[in-house]
Amino acid sequence: MRSVYLSICAVFKDEAPYLPEWIEFHRLVGVERFLLYDNGSSDGGREVLEPWVRTGVVSVAECSIPLGKGGQGWAYADALRQARGHTRWLAFIDLDEFLFSPGPARLPDVLRDYERNPGIVVNWQVYGSSGRVAASDGLVIERFVRRARTRWVRNRRVKSIVDPQRAVRPIGPHFFAYQDGALAVTEDHEPLRVIERRAWARRMRRGLVRLPLIETDPYAVRHSSVKRVSVGRVRLNHYAVRSRQEFEQKTARHGSSRLAPRYFAYHDRNEVHDPALTSYASRVRARLAALQDTNGTR
Repeated sequence: MRSVYLSICAVFKDEAPYLPEWIEFHRLVGVERFLLYDNGSSDGGREVLEPWVRTGVVSVAECSIPLGKGGQGWAYADALRQARGHTRWLAFIDLDEFLFSPGPARLPDVLRDYERNPGIVVNWQVYGSSGRVAASDGLVIERFVRRARTRWVRNRRVKSIVDPQRAVRPIGPHFFAYQDGALAVTEDHEPLRVIERRAWARRMRRGLVRLPLIETDPYAVRHSSVKRVSVGRVRLNHYAVRSRQEFEQKTARHGSSRLAPRYFAYHDRNEVHDPALTSYASRVRARLAALQDTNGTR
């Protein structure tokens, strides 16, 4: 396996319709390889991925452990082992997250400024449904263009891009431990520590979220010691709900429909019109059309 500069690891389940856009978008911004883990999909995702598997862009492994019982942690640890010596940076994100640099430099060029660090964390920008109720054709990056305020409390959440040579293990889905106790940094080069949130504190925040004048994050198990949200150089658009219909279909597939209404209401934030990724849409569509032509599916 040849070495590359930037790769992504993700765990997916029944995300077949979204995989092609997600892969080709990230290839546009400079990602060269994808280490994907199938968590029991039944919608033909492996067949969708076959063109990229054949060219070595994507590898797919089975993750048979349910996510709620440690499957994601197992997959992340396995990806670290697989990636060592084969990629300089490995980003750990989900299929509803799009990683990019908002500035003029491509993502790999930005990451070169952080090579002395074992990892960099990237803040979310949470996108809502943009008022869309039903699923429709079109790319995710085109259909959803409204998001929460930049510094909304939930946007303090981060995902990690790590040096596999120095990352030791995942700490949940958002953070990693590094050799010799080294610390990852924010895009502003500020070191951060991982703070565990006690169960009683999470329960209290779930109650406070019902109070309209109190802004709190009821879902975080761990959080960063750095509270400032900074997305000028590296950013992660998190399409947490998509349309209401798509969200309901996803939660039904994952067996989490009981909590879905509360989760949707919390994340359906549409205060800011920010079509940050629509400029990529024509290039993503062109790449997908070329792929279809190459594979004789048109």
